[in-house]
Amino acid sequence: MPESSDIIKDFRLLYEISLLLQSDSKPDEIFKEALKKVKDAVGCNSASLFVVDVVSGRLGEVATVGKRVELIESIDFDLGTGFSAWVAKQRKSVSIPNLSENRYKHFRSFVSTPLISGDTLIGVMNLGHDKPDAFSDENLRFFEIIAEQLALLIERARFEKDLIEKNQELLDAQDEIKKQQKRLIEMERFQVLAQTAASINHEINNPLTTVIGNIELLFMARPNMDKMIAQKLTTVLQEARRIAEITQKLRTIKRVVLEDYLPKTGEKMVDIESSSKNREPENLS
Repeated sequence: MPESSDIIKDFRLLYEISLLLQSDSKPDEIFKEALKKVKDAVGCNSASLFVVDVVSGRLGEVATVGKRVELIESIDFDLGTGFSAWVAKQRKSVSIPNLSENRYKHFRSFVSTPLISGDTLIGVMNLGHDKPDAFSDENLRFFEIIAEQLALLIERARFEKDLIEKNQELLDAQDEIKKQQKRLIEMERFQVLAQTAASINHEINNPLTTVIGNIELLFMARPNMDKMIAQKLTTVLQEARRIAEITQKLRTIKRVVLEDYLPKTGEKMVDIESSSKNREPENLS
């Protein structure tokens, strides 16, 4: 019959593990803290926690306090290597009260308890003691209760991890949608700009070609015209050709680069030279 002090200690341990269910710490830290509480309450030397990986379906060590507690690690079972994998498959606690002192240096007593939630195998908890017959049948039943609490702890950690990952995926998807919407708006604006440039090119180049052509004909027909008139016509011809060059560059715009036009009012204009270089369209706002 367990003493009242032992019962109080057992209830305190269960209470402390239940508090870990509400902790905001990282899962690995919670697992190790839970094992530490179990080790201290039970009075064993070491404790190890193995959890079933949801992808591979095999056991993996997630926390250990003291020495790693495992037996026959060289043997591979369905759920992994070592005695823990066998216990996981059997789904029954196993207690070995007196291990060979020659074969096992750190443990003489060994307990392995599966962690099960409903019908789902969560993992295995192993406890080791350096003295033989350290664990009683009553200890074993209590370890199974602890294992149920640890199973809840691990399920909660997994749920929160999945929730965080899904929330991040949702945030990433929202960011991507915003980027694509912004890109679509920019492309639509760029398309409008390109169409406007084509219209300007068409509407200006036709009369501009007439102006340039007539000036060149005047120079050919009147080689000895008045110098002042010739200078004026040369200036007009140069500016007309410059306009033709600008309208041509409008057709080659690859992106939109803005520059200040009226700094005091914040008004901007398109930098045609930079905009005609080959890059992705930028924000037109």
